[in-house]
Amino acid sequence: MTLDSRAIARLTAILFTAFLIQIAVLPHFRISGYVVDLPLITVLLVCLRLSPPNGALAGFLVGIAIDLAIHTPFGMTALTFALAGYAAGAISAQLVERNLLTRGLTAALLGATATAVFACIGALIGLEYVTRRELGAIALVTAVASLPITVLVDPLVRWAFPLPSVQINE
Repeated sequence: MTLDSRAIARLTAILFTAFLIQIAVLPHFRISGYVVDLPLITVLLVCLRLSPPNGALAGFLVGIAIDLAIHTPFGMTALTFALAGYAAGAISAQLVERNLLTRGLTAALLGATATAVFACIGALIGLEYVTRRELGAIALVTAVASLPITVLVDPLVRWAFPLPSVQINE
């Protein structure tokens, strides 16, 4: 899929808004003591409509923006989001049903996996962010939160990526 400038502008607006909500609003609303990762879920929903390389690029760019705002080693979030974006792009070609529930469940599974990958990357470089017990809870919160977020964000993603109009030559 080739993105025109209008689709890129819409995509940028959606991802920037998710980033701002994550930084300004979501730290005040916790589920079981954990903050929902809205940019991750948004990136996954966007990347379900992109090719794997474009998904990795979108994930990397959003991850770099988040790395600039949070206090983790620079590049950890970018690497995690790039891997998750690539995986979402690769899975998108395999999805037979492309309804809202399927995208929500796929985002839930990929979101929980990306959360675990983030913790594993931290462990590989010698950082212990979460214990094993907390990792399961954080992944569960991300997975559960991705379903209602999908209902809210997926119409915006469809707006950013309009279906091409079919023209019948008569």
